[in-house]
Amino acid sequence: MKVRIVVPALVAAMAMAGGGAGTAALASAGASPSPIKVGWIVEKTGLYASYITSYDQGFTIGLQYATNGTNKVNGHPIQVNLEDDADDPTTAVTDFKSLVGAGYKIIGGTGDSGIADELYPLAAQNKVVYISGAAADDAITGANKYTFRSGRQTYQDVATAASYISALGKNKKVVVLAQDYSFGQSYVTDTQSSFKKLHDHVSDILVPLTTSDFTGTATQVAADHPNIVFLAWAGATAFPLIQSLANAGVFSKGAKVITGLATIATYPYFTQYFGTNADYLSLYVSQGSKNAANTYLVSHEQSEFSSPADLFASDGFVAGEEVVRAAATGGASQSVNSMIKGLSGWKFLAPKGMEQIRAADHALLQPMYQVSLSPSNVVKVTKVLSATQTAPPVTSFRG
Repeated sequence: MKVRIVVPALVAAMAMAGGGAGTAALASAGASPSPIKVGWIVEKTGLYASYITSYDQGFTIGLQYATNGTNKVNGHPIQVNLEDDADDPTTAVTDFKSLVGAGYKIIGGTGDSGIADELYPLAAQNKVVYISGAAADDAITGANKYTFRSGRQTYQDVATAASYISALGKNKKVVVLAQDYSFGQSYVTDTQSSFKKLHDHVSDILVPLTTSDFTGTATQVAADHPNIVFLAWAGATAFPLIQSLANAGVFSKGAKVITGLATIATYPYFTQYFGTNADYLSLYVSQGSKNAANTYLVSHEQSEFSSPADLFASDGFVAGEEVVRAAATGGASQSVNSMIKGLSGWKFLAPKGMEQIRAADHALLQPMYQVSLSPSNVVKVTKVLSATQTAPPVTSFRG
């Protein structure tokens, strides 16, 4: 089911509170205050719906931060139209084309890598700016000059995990367990390259996305007798999988788990099944940095939504910053080419610290975290890896 929600104007004159200077004026004095239309496609329902709340809240707060809450860019309100793709690629493509037909020049969203892979070609075909959501597939980077990211990519996750793997010594048996679609396949490619350089034996198990009974998968992992399980998983099926792995004795036999720390609500499940026998990487935790953008995000999450800043709040916040940057540099005519120039190479303050959209391929360079989780579910940042340390290789635009 498609849900259309028109969000009241949330953004205003570009005043980046530390987020970067040099933004062009949108329109000259006296210009008609017509709205700047922004289309946003998200998974309000479906496998990744649990992630969308924090992303959407961060997006709203990021728009406010990027404009000092004045709700306009040089007198022009930004009108955000949210579409629910229900985690269905066909629906997402239909939504994207409808938005293009309605004159939208900035379109963003989706936390599903498979859907993002369907949308970024449409950006080039229709010459509109596309800002992907939390989708992590490496292929989004370098897709085309019209496509940008608001979150990290799998290479940055794997680079964050590599020092964990290295610290456990050489010649370890590593099983990479992932979902069999672009998101998981991207992890397999990155880990095969990265972990083998550490002189480890790396194998992978790709599980169909529609799987609901993981008994067979767990039995296969247990039979491999791994020293390390690198769990690259997303969505609502993560904990049925983890429970099956526990039932198969994977953890009791001493396998070390390396995985991404998920949303705050899931912390008790991690401590229940992994105890202290896990190393975690994280794309965002609220205590990871101290800067004006993060302070704004954390405080407004509490004051506006009565919730903590969760896993994808920073990605949403960054998307809000990018939308305002695009709108402000697009000029009175909302020139897409001007928007691209304004975003490419842009360095700005985000909740995690300074981030930069690499001009060569639009990779989003950013700090990454290694964290620990105590038995009482308290997170501690143990290491911050710089944007340089986790930067993916430069690619050329493919389209």
